[in-house]
Amino acid sequence: MEQPLSQVQETLKMIKRFQECSGEIVINGKDLGIADVLFAAENPGIKVTIADSSKLLLYDNSNYLQRVITNGKIIYGVNTGYGGSADVRSDNIIAVQKGLIRHLNAGFGDVFDSDVVRAVMLVRANSLCQGYSGVRQEVVDLLVDLLKHDIIPVVPKRGSISASGDLMPTSYIAACMMGRPDLKVLYKGEEMMADEALKQAKLMPITFITKEALAVVNSASFASSMAANVLYNANVAVLLTEAATAMSVESLCGKLESFHSTIHEIMPHRGQKEAARNIGKLLHGSKLTVQELAINRTDTEGVLKQDRYALRTSPQWLAPILETLQTSVKRITIEINSANDNPIIDHRKEEILHGGNFQGISIAVAMDQTRQALQLCGKLLFAQLSEILNWKCSEGLPPNLSGCDINTDFGFKGMDTAMASYCAELDYITNPLTNHVLSAEMHNQSINSMALVSSRMTHQALEILQMMLANIFCAHIQAIDLRWLEHRVYLDMSELVSSSLLGERFSYQIWPWYKFAFTPRDMFAHLSREHVKNGLTEEEFVSCMSTKMEKHLEILKTSNGQDLVADMLGQGTRKLYHFIRQKLNIPFCDGHLDLDTSLQKIYDAIRKREICSVLQEMFTDSD
Repeated sequence: MEQPLSQVQETLKMIKRFQECSGEIVINGKDLGIADVLFAAENPGIKVTIADSSKLLLYDNSNYLQRVITNGKIIYGVNTGYGGSADVRSDNIIAVQKGLIRHLNAGFGDVFDSDVVRAVMLVRANSLCQGYSGVRQEVVDLLVDLLKHDIIPVVPKRGSISASGDLMPTSYIAACMMGRPDLKVLYKGEEMMADEALKQAKLMPITFITKEALAVVNSASFASSMAANVLYNANVAVLLTEAATAMSVESLCGKLESFHSTIHEIMPHRGQKEAARNIGKLLHGSKLTVQELAINRTDTEGVLKQDRYALRTSPQWLAPILETLQTSVKRITIEINSANDNPIIDHRKEEILHGGNFQGISIAVAMDQTRQALQLCGKLLFAQLSEILNWKCSEGLPPNLSGCDINTDFGFKGMDTAMASYCAELDYITNPLTNHVLSAEMHNQSINSMALVSSRMTHQALEILQMMLANIFCAHIQAIDLRWLEHRVYLDMSELVSSSLLGERFSYQIWPWYKFAFTPRDMFAHLSREHVKNGLTEEEFVSCMSTKMEKHLEILKTSNGQDLVADMLGQGTRKLYHFIRQKLNIPFCDGHLDLDTSLQKIYDAIRKREICSVLQEMFTDSD
């Protein structure tokens, strides 16, 4: 029996599929992937082709519906009113379709980015290709042509409850297809009216017949499309959280024992075992971690026997996060490949079925749970960074990760405060939307999902988590460089100070190494003459230490020096260190540089997914 893919395998597969998208997507209603949706969203002028099999289905399906109508049948949404007004009838079918779009075009205010709308147009076209919606091929052709010519309607962001689908926002796509004269669109990025854009692109506006307007709008495709885009990036963010956790272990000289296979085999959550395995492999070969089991190490009173929870229980903490993301991917993949309007037109069995596939609750739950998973990632990163920046917890790192005199340089203190702000905001917006539904539309839509709003909130949560990741990665490379400096300073001091004094003082941090490194004159005052080798005077001691530190700091600026630092790291974390230090050109913070420029570079690399290339290298090796 084939084993199910792990979260890291699924994510790497999504990344690869995105990278292999050739500029053309073939839609058939059943094979669209999350990566395809994101690719279409981010590529104006995307070419979309309808599969031949779907063309046949569309022809047979629309003809069947037309025959039923000709025979005088009353069908919801064709010759009736809508929702709570479905008790009225009309023989003017075209007017009924126009009336649907007219009453739904009631949005205003902030609008969606065009990439979101582009994704919706692809997903809507794909769903219609299943041949259960009663639409002619011309309807899908026009959606595809709008994408090809990059005509994207301007769509208000608010107003959907995702119950009878995302009626209001999707109605603006339908209005664009109709060539509504006063509807704003973006035509190749330029704002103009829909009728003019269609004219310039030599496209004919459509007149919706039968239930075609309803078929376009009556779905939760807005919510599922946005969810697909969010989920792709959320899965990447979870891999980055695992990578950040591995680097936290190195920054804090943590213990590999926390990831020992026996611990996780006897509590066999799939996500827990995977997280422990991933982090352990990323750290393979690390010289900054404690390899030996606690029971075999010499015990030192006053030193913690085991790591704090942010390191030691990270596999357990990450377990439900990984599992939740996998479940959400499954749900959203089903949604973007479903016939989700109403009524369902089944020419195969010659049935017309009134149901509720437009109800977006599966999307809403997926997004609520994904948002909670992202919040848990943020909480973990916040706890880890708090340890790294607090000298009482950081196993010998300078306060605030200062890279010079701690009396005048406060290093990453501003980041510490900002991280609390990010985490608090993330905690707040994690509140589930499904708890807050209200009865709507004449009590017809008495239960509704709020899926699109949940997708929007999850997008905000993702943005905050990406900022938190930028913070902690910037801190990690500083901490790791400081670990290298710590080792060099210890060697330097062994040449200048008696070894007995070094062992006694350094081990209990009475005289922290960074004070000798950055303020040697202050430290010389604490030394007796017999402690100093070769009878060095104060000026000689200060000059010697200062010269050595200048040399070390210069080495850190070079690629060779960064290679020396990377040699201390695990097989996976060293690749991430190189990416940040060398590819992004993030310097060591020596008290003379502002952090915001570095943070923005790292954030952009995460947000634009430049970092995915190194993730593929790291996790392919670890998988």
